[in-house]
Amino acid sequence: MARRPIPMIELDELLFRWQQGHNISQLARSLGQSRQTVRKYLRVAESHGLTRDGDDAQRSKVLAAVRAEASHKRDASAPGRPQLLEPHKEQIRAWMKEPDMTVKQIWRLLGEGGIPLSYPSVKRFVRSHVEPASMKVTVRLETPPGQQAQVDFGRARVRFGEQVRSLWMFVMTLSFSRHRFVRFVERQDLSTWIDCHVRAFEFFGGVPQTILLDNLKAGVIRPDLYDPTINRAYAELERHYGFTVDPARVATPEHKGKVERQMPVVRQQLVAGRNYADLAELNEKALYWCREQVGREVHGTTCAPPMTRFEQQEQTALRPLPAQPFERPTWGEAKVHPDHHIVFERSYYSLPSRFVGKTVWVRATTRLVEIYCDEELVKTHPRAPRRGSWMSDPNDYPGAAKAFLFAHPQYCREKAAEIGPNVSRMVEEILASHAIRHLRKAQAVLRMAEKYGAERLDEACGYLLHFGATDQRRLAYVLENGIPAWWQPARQEPPPAPLTRQAMEFLHPPESFAMEVNQ
Repeated sequence: MARRPIPMIELDELLFRWQQGHNISQLARSLGQSRQTVRKYLRVAESHGLTRDGDDAQRSKVLAAVRAEASHKRDASAPGRPQLLEPHKEQIRAWMKEPDMTVKQIWRLLGEGGIPLSYPSVKRFVRSHVEPASMKVTVRLETPPGQQAQVDFGRARVRFGEQVRSLWMFVMTLSFSRHRFVRFVERQDLSTWIDCHVRAFEFFGGVPQTILLDNLKAGVIRPDLYDPTINRAYAELERHYGFTVDPARVATPEHKGKVERQMPVVRQQLVAGRNYADLAELNEKALYWCREQVGREVHGTTCAPPMTRFEQQEQTALRPLPAQPFERPTWGEAKVHPDHHIVFERSYYSLPSRFVGKTVWVRATTRLVEIYCDEELVKTHPRAPRRGSWMSDPNDYPGAAKAFLFAHPQYCREKAAEIGPNVSRMVEEILASHAIRHLRKAQAVLRMAEKYGAERLDEACGYLLHFGATDQRRLAYVLENGIPAWWQPARQEPPPAPLTRQAMEFLHPPESFAMEVNQ
């Protein structure tokens, strides 16, 4: 009795499980084949380059090679059939370029032309001699309870009264139970991304072991199949909650089909034909829909309501929520400027001079700003209370640099005095509160004399000082657009001339003008 050949889909499963570490006996039992057959197919696959640590792409190439080899053997066993179709090869190739053409239609056309061949024979000839097809295999993976959740962002146009707004909808679906969390947001930034995860974990009352996500910048900075670069803030969220990030391959939405399929369902059932008062009402309706409506409907694949499956089998399998809430950080790159400071969110933080010119990573919370260079914490500052603040540590400057920096403001004052009295007054006011901190602002004012001339700069400084303004942007605007015609600078009266000696003799002392009162 001949052995039953293994179909390609079963062969794919065989190779996948072999790569997962299953032995020959386990493979034979699960596939219903003999161990000799399993060994034979594994030898063939290994001869085409399959290895234990290979990936999906390698396995697909091996399957395509095995299929091509099997097709070649079938054609060789029937040598007369390819020769019968060889004269029609160019016609078949032309047919294949036509829209909506199929191999079965080519078989029909050949039959009408007097070439009575079977459909499998025509199909093998087309695939081997005209248009070789690469075999695309699909393996359905079902995960155990609490093992995986899939997340994604999608677009939705929602009606609020008479207005239609374009929103993002965040969806996290537990792969085992299909229980889902839905939230509508206005932005797709990092802060929103992390906030949605935190809300989803609280909604489920636990955390899955892995999160399968798209290559969104908020989650994955550099997509790569083997070594993706995870966003630093998202990596902190990962460590805090104890899950593992599992980015999907680029441009392969089918790898997270359980959440991709939910996108049109959310739009159909929560958005289409509905009108909401505001975003809060929409999100409240979304949570109710997840728990009490779609969550109570029988799922087509699992044949059970997601809420029932979640409550009975998956809820206890989730990781418990951490005791402490997650403090959401903000990460960013910054370059250390020659003045020993970095610029982060419009505020300035100092570092020692050895880091000047280097690019560092900045981690900011509501209380602290931590600066890292080569993954090492090198400086910590209190968070700036507002934009434009300077958080400077004098110890970051070496002795020679301190001497230079403290002398440099004096140079600015001297240079401003050469340009004009109003420029001198403005530079003096800029440097008055903190000379080092405002040094660049003073230098920017002085550089404007090179572009607009000393006289014009002095007039503009006088105009702004009349209103108590020293803002560099306003100064640039006045220089660019001119001083208003209605404004006239205040004229200073010349000081009175000194009295002569003769005039001094006629002066009376103040007491001589006192009124005498009769007693």
